[in-house]
Amino acid sequence: LSLQAHCTARMVASVQTNAVPLSSGGGNQTTMATPGLDNVLSSLTSGGGGTNDEEYIVEAFLENVDKLEALVKTLLALEFWREHALFFERTKKKTNVEEEEQVEFEIEGGDRIGEIDQCYNDLNDVDGGEDDNAVGNADFETTTTTQSEGLAQRLAANGNALRTAFILHAETTTVSLLGLIFYKGIPAGLLEGGSGDDVLLSLVDYCARQLIFLGSPEESNPALSRQKNPLPTSKLSNYLQSRPRLNEIRDSIYDSSYQTAVASVALSRYLCENVNELGPSLLSRLLEVHDFPLLMIPLIEEPPWTRRRRIEKRGKNDNNVNITTKLIWEKLDEHNEWKEVTSSDLLHLTQLEGQPWLALFHLTTAKVCRESYGLDEYRKSCLMRLRKYIHEALLDQLPVLGDVARYLDELSILGVPPSGQGVHRPSSNASSSGLLLQRVDSVREMIVDKKNMRNGEFWERIAQRQWDEIFCRVTDSTDEELRRIASEVYGGAGMDDSIVNSSGSELPSGEVQKDQSPQSTSEDWKVSLSKPVEKVVLQLNGGNDSPVQFELIPMYNKCTITDTPLGPFRRIKMSISQTSGEGEAVFPHAKANAHVHFQKDPSSSSSSGNDSAHEVIKLFIDSLALATVEHSTCQTSYDEVGITLLEENFPSKEWRQLGDLEGKSVVVQLGFKRLSRGTVPAGSTLLRGYAFSQAFLSQPIVD
Repeated sequence: LSLQAHCTARMVASVQTNAVPLSSGGGNQTTMATPGLDNVLSSLTSGGGGTNDEEYIVEAFLENVDKLEALVKTLLALEFWREHALFFERTKKKTNVEEEEQVEFEIEGGDRIGEIDQCYNDLNDVDGGEDDNAVGNADFETTTTTQSEGLAQRLAANGNALRTAFILHAETTTVSLLGLIFYKGIPAGLLEGGSGDDVLLSLVDYCARQLIFLGSPEESNPALSRQKNPLPTSKLSNYLQSRPRLNEIRDSIYDSSYQTAVASVALSRYLCENVNELGPSLLSRLLEVHDFPLLMIPLIEEPPWTRRRRIEKRGKNDNNVNITTKLIWEKLDEHNEWKEVTSSDLLHLTQLEGQPWLALFHLTTAKVCRESYGLDEYRKSCLMRLRKYIHEALLDQLPVLGDVARYLDELSILGVPPSGQGVHRPSSNASSSGLLLQRVDSVREMIVDKKNMRNGEFWERIAQRQWDEIFCRVTDSTDEELRRIASEVYGGAGMDDSIVNSSGSELPSGEVQKDQSPQSTSEDWKVSLSKPVEKVVLQLNGGNDSPVQFELIPMYNKCTITDTPLGPFRRIKMSISQTSGEGEAVFPHAKANAHVHFQKDPSSSSSSGNDSAHEVIKLFIDSLALATVEHSTCQTSYDEVGITLLEENFPSKEWRQLGDLEGKSVVVQLGFKRLSRGTVPAGSTLLRGYAFSQAFLSQPIVD
């Protein structure tokens, strides 16, 4: 327990160290924010909800407001980097008519031009400094914007596409981490005024920007369109192989923007859930400036996590290959994976679908919201559109929405002023006059000054400095730090520590071959097996493919101690790199051979010409015996791809073990994750649905 607490304290401290990557115009913090944050989030999600790790990390953030402030500043800096540093814009202004006196309405630092009573969506454009280029009157000054590649073009030319994707993913990671923290409630330190109140204001503004992004029409949102209309399987492979690196970076931006916006919906719901604790200025920001109730409506009417697409199915009839198409429904699950749902299950509420409904429940039933939310005909008509979606099937899954239905029924008979002629508030100290004052997002402007937010020359300097100091020195293929991050962070969650205590009754256990090893007596076998491991060479053989080989390197900074009947064992996570072979999908009946290489002992090698007794240990199992389905026919000219893997037949993860305790050996554990789609290679009939994703090595400890 003390070891977990110590590791947690180090991880949380690293988040504060790596905060605000743009505060000094760039630097190593921009890239180093990713491993610190992702290691924390990986610890939270590796064992599911309710683990001790989750309690440690969340409590560490709840107890220290400075860490939370650093986390939010990192989030805003990463947003700036994604939106401005990769592809910055050059703005040119052109005046169509003679200059005349204009009245500009400044709301939270954003210049607004046009009529005040334009649709309330205009108010939702408030974002702490973004200019509104949509001008309602052609006589006003028009703005033309041209997009320059910025840092992205240099990253693509230098081969830094993967590093860019990791940095972009850090923003999604940070939002997810904040969601876990705010699930416990708004931290008390942020409610005591001062800088904590400014941090909450920045979070409200950030969530509003993400909700607007998700609710924007698909035609004008390429990130959402990419998710809703994916390429068919027959074209996807060619596209991935032929796309330029610059397009690869663009695709990473689209995917990251979408995933970040989806993750922010849960954070928005937690803010709405604790609306009674917010001060008047924050409440006004949430209800009047950003209009959170109306921002939730597009997420219900046109859910961004549901799509309908056409898939191709291949069949064989009279020696001819027939390709048929079929329309299917898919929903995004809690792991950000698209899963097919049948028509009969479309009304089953997913976790993502429930978030906007729960946010609306708190926004429409909380007393403080009812007293402060100004109603007019426009807002009333928008809210009334929700009534048709509250049906019996929804109420069975979320009974609290009965209160929302009752609120909407009362609203239907309530008289409210017409749009643009004031609002109706049962009780509020707000004014309906033409004077509108709003707080400035000081945290965001502290990272990048307002005058530089749309300054192309400023972002050119940022991009140039980051290029000179970080990216020009290394490519993805030579970036050792990138390999470490990929193996430590994105390898997935670990499996149950207790598996090393098994003798192989539940998992296929491997036989052991020891090079030059005499019969061990007493505890001597532990001494030789406890030496530091240099690497493990894993080879998978089977099918019509050439052998696939992996090199596993121990990460001694990520290990745990497990008690076994033979004494304590050290369980070490291994980094994985594929050294030979092609393809991701593993042959389900492949034979696994693992050669465990120990580090040489200089003293023993100098005194004797022979290697030490246990310098190499060979472990193997005859078959991985992964879940599969055998097809009745064999295609010889092409691979069958895009095959749906049913959860009841293909578990999300499978584990295989080489070596066991009874054999007094080291133990190698291999984890295989289910692929999103299966494949049957040409010349084979067995469906391949798993990829090698994790590895652990356990060795005895000598006191």
